[in-house]
Amino acid sequence: MDDDWLPYDLKQRRSRRQNSQRKQVKGWLPTLVFGSLGVLSIGVGMMEMGAGQMTELACVRSSTKRLACSRTVTTGLTREATIEIKNIEKSEMQQVGRKFRNAYRVMLVTTDGEVPLTEDFKSDKRESLEHIEQLNEFIQNDSEPKLQLQVDDRAQSNLFGLMFILTGILWVLMAIVVQIAVNRKSVLTQKVY
Repeated sequence: MDDDWLPYDLKQRRSRRQNSQRKQVKGWLPTLVFGSLGVLSIGVGMMEMGAGQMTELACVRSSTKRLACSRTVTTGLTREATIEIKNIEKSEMQQVGRKFRNAYRVMLVTTDGEVPLTEDFKSDKRESLEHIEQLNEFIQNDSEPKLQLQVDDRAQSNLFGLMFILTGILWVLMAIVVQIAVNRKSVLTQKVY
């Protein structure tokens, strides 16, 4: 469209309006990307914080020297899940991984097969060995009437979730800073005209 017939003042106003409309569109993509990454990271962190587990093994020795144990798993996202474990003969370690990246968990060996003490593997071999020693001592010592054992990984899960949440907050702040910078730049360029 030809603007030759408009006075000079109206041409400048029209040009400024068109430039400001074009410049307001800039900056939405980085803001959208950073903001989405932030919200996603915060959501993953919240899920991770609720996924930590506490496993409790309670064993009682009957008058006939038989062991009756119950394993209760509690998480932040689900209710307690309890299973009965009978006829435990011993406990041993299960290991997965490669040469330098191993993970461990305690297995309860029964007459019917093996039952894991925890659903997840942990990287702390020392803690698993302590639980195995404690369980095997109880199984072999007939004079001990009961055993209470807890494995709690909620602190580790909460720390990992908190790292995701803090990263998400940084992404959201970055989105806000980008939007402010784009808006400030568009305001400054409008003043120049």
